[in-house]
Amino acid sequence: MNRYLKLALWIIIYFVVSFGIGQATQGSIQGWYQDLQKPSFNPPNWIFPVMWSILYVTIATAGWRLWQIGASKDLKIIFITYTVFNWLWTPIFFGLEQITIGLFWIIAINIINFTFVLRAYPKDKVAALLMMPVLCWTLFAMLLNYKIWELNG
Repeated sequence: MNRYLKLALWIIIYFVVSFGIGQATQGSIQGWYQDLQKPSFNPPNWIFPVMWSILYVTIATAGWRLWQIGASKDLKIIFITYTVFNWLWTPIFFGLEQITIGLFWIIAINIINFTFVLRAYPKDKVAALLMMPVLCWTLFAMLLNYKIWELNG
């Protein structure tokens, strides 16, 4: 199979799973989340799907690169762990309406992603760099989660 077709499949699968998770929690986003007090730096809701659409492309591309270069099993496990943790944050925070667990979960997401970047950089600088915008965004999301916890706790 053409390597760019494989990349397209990675991106499509990432979008499909992520979209499905988002749809499953849409009710909480429209209801419970809207009623929470939020900090002044909370972006408008339309920013989140735009940012995550861009970031899903970078995440999927980083994962695709790992399999293209034949990265170590350990690095692939870190990437898969990151992906699972990232996908589960939305159901925890929005679906279960768990701000505190969501905060600890996103801290773990950032630690896993940071570990991935450090471990991937010597083997595939591009894959590591592709995960840096994701890390920046989830660090911001962690701060946002913390402030929402603080304001509503």
